[in-house]
Amino acid sequence: MMPLDESVVTDGRGSAARDGWERAAMTATAGVQDLFSVRGRNASEARERGGGPGMISFTAGFPDPVHLPYEGVAEATGRLMSTHGQGPLQYGAVRGYTGLLDLLIEKLGRDQGIRCAQENMLLTSGGSQALALLIDLFLDPGDTILSEEPTWSGAVRAFANVGVNVEGIPLDDDGARVDVLEAKLRDLHARGIAPKAFYMIPNFQNPGGMTTTLERRRRIVALAREYNFVIFEDDAYFDLRFEGGQLPTLYELAGGSHVAYFGTFSKIVAAGMRIGWLVADKALIDRLSVLKVDGGSPFAAHIAHEYCKDGVLEARVQELIALYRHRRDLMLGELNERMPEGITWRVPEGGFFIWLDLPAGLDATRILAACRERGVEFLPGTACFFHGEGRRNIRLSFSYADDEQTVRGMRALCEVIGEQLTA
Repeated sequence: MMPLDESVVTDGRGSAARDGWERAAMTATAGVQDLFSVRGRNASEARERGGGPGMISFTAGFPDPVHLPYEGVAEATGRLMSTHGQGPLQYGAVRGYTGLLDLLIEKLGRDQGIRCAQENMLLTSGGSQALALLIDLFLDPGDTILSEEPTWSGAVRAFANVGVNVEGIPLDDDGARVDVLEAKLRDLHARGIAPKAFYMIPNFQNPGGMTTTLERRRRIVALAREYNFVIFEDDAYFDLRFEGGQLPTLYELAGGSHVAYFGTFSKIVAAGMRIGWLVADKALIDRLSVLKVDGGSPFAAHIAHEYCKDGVLEARVQELIALYRHRRDLMLGELNERMPEGITWRVPEGGFFIWLDLPAGLDATRILAACRERGVEFLPGTACFFHGEGRRNIRLSFSYADDEQTVRGMRALCEVIGEQLTA
């Protein structure tokens, strides 16, 4: 027998063996990657989470962790299990738990002015699954859609993953620029291109913070009918209005035609429940129900219903409005006092975000790198555009960091921007 060469194998796991295994693994991985779908190949990495150890995070639109309803949910879970037995632990209907659907029908009618029945509703795993189902129903690779731009970074990734062509519609203080939208529709149709959908966040837009005016909402609904496209109305922040009057949803203005409306409990109850809803014409809900392969989490839906009933949800929303209004004002106060001249922002009437516009010469990605060295992070504007724009924009979330962190983090941000302005 040949002597063992310890330079090749040590304790049965030498470097040569390891190198061979690594090469084999890389070859196998490359082979599997050749089998990816178009969506798998297009998939982009999520960049929004943030919040590493010791980091003050203004990055993600996460609810305030201290005010998550731990005790109320725990009590609701105990009541549920003592009164409902094993039912909530079993598989559920694809459309969702009827008790929660009924609660949402009442809530939507009272708060949003939406009149609907169970046949018009589908429970989803958060608002993101609602958008994913609409993408599955309407969009194929190569299709053209319209979207506000900038917009929610999750939608940017979702549309990129499916391989659709996105035509961005800019925003101003009154929401989506309907003059640009109408001109874009005329131009596309003249070239034989019929956009299938328009994605928008009408209330406290993410990331911009503006709210689409009633006049513009009506015009967008009229354009949807004229050019035959579906409005994906993402209303995740509807309930978190700090000032100003509520405006009718596009779903209500359209009478339920050409609009798919969706919302979520993530911002007003608990993101970890993963409970959202989608409201649309019965024919659309019927088709979406076929694409939705299971009933989500009946257990979470039962708990959400048990927790939210008897006026608890309405009282909680009022508490959150007071909390997030305070956080917004705290952040705005630091901006007004410390931010150097040349940086601008608008005051959102609700929601979670403040959007900064930077002057020429500043780059949000360079500012982010310097801020991270001081323990602060935010979302650079590039995450919110479809084609790499946004280097002169910063999105700040005021929902997650506590008061002390907000003040300390904003002072660090303002210092970094001041230093880079004078560099």
